[in-house]
Amino acid sequence: MQDPSQPPAQPPHPPATQAGPPQPATAGPSQAKLWGTAAAVVSAVAGVASAFAAIFGGSSSTGSAPPPPSSVTAPAQPVQSSTDKPSTPAPVDSKTTGTGSGSGAGSVRWTGHVLFGQEGVDLDQVPPRVGVPGTFGLRPSVGREGSSSLQVKGTVAVWSGAEAPTAQGCKELLATQATGAAVVGVNDRVCLVQEHSPIAVLEVTATHYDAGSYGQLEGTLTTWNLRLDG
Repeated sequence: MQDPSQPPAQPPHPPATQAGPPQPATAGPSQAKLWGTAAAVVSAVAGVASAFAAIFGGSSSTGSAPPPPSSVTAPAQPVQSSTDKPSTPAPVDSKTTGTGSGSGAGSVRWTGHVLFGQEGVDLDQVPPRVGVPGTFGLRPSVGREGSSSLQVKGTVAVWSGAEAPTAQGCKELLATQATGAAVVGVNDRVCLVQEHSPIAVLEVTATHYDAGSYGQLEGTLTTWNLRLDG
């Protein structure tokens, strides 16, 4: 028994417990859920990035380059040769303008407009050459007749048929009915020749009684590749 005069005895201390290694902290339920959500978001972003890389990266590596623009060549323009252009001989005199076309017997040698007076026309030329004003010598030529009429001088024969004059028809008319002069007016047709010149026909379109020294005739003159002696 314990002596009543002694203070009560203290209970014995429990034995000291040796400290072990620190235990890892354990996350609570809320913290674990937060980390799971973050991981899911990161995974989704990575998936989208991978998809974009596959689309754009793949198209740049496997797609073919667009073909170069095709060049369009304009068709070459045909070159017109000199034989394609109509041949219009330049008139020797400003009073004659026309064209020549044929070379066979009886074909048209030249046809065109003519204006001449007493100076006459040289039927041998192509185009026929009007003489120098104020001179004489070429036939056919023009002279006044009476107070208002004009006549053609030379070897001439008036064509009276309704049909158009022809080379052979004028040749026969000149060989049988030629005269040294014939009075003519507008719309008259007269066959012409000068010695060995080509046969011709003049269709009168206008008379100019007061023009020049002896008047002038204007019309369409046609010469043929045909002569009286050929």
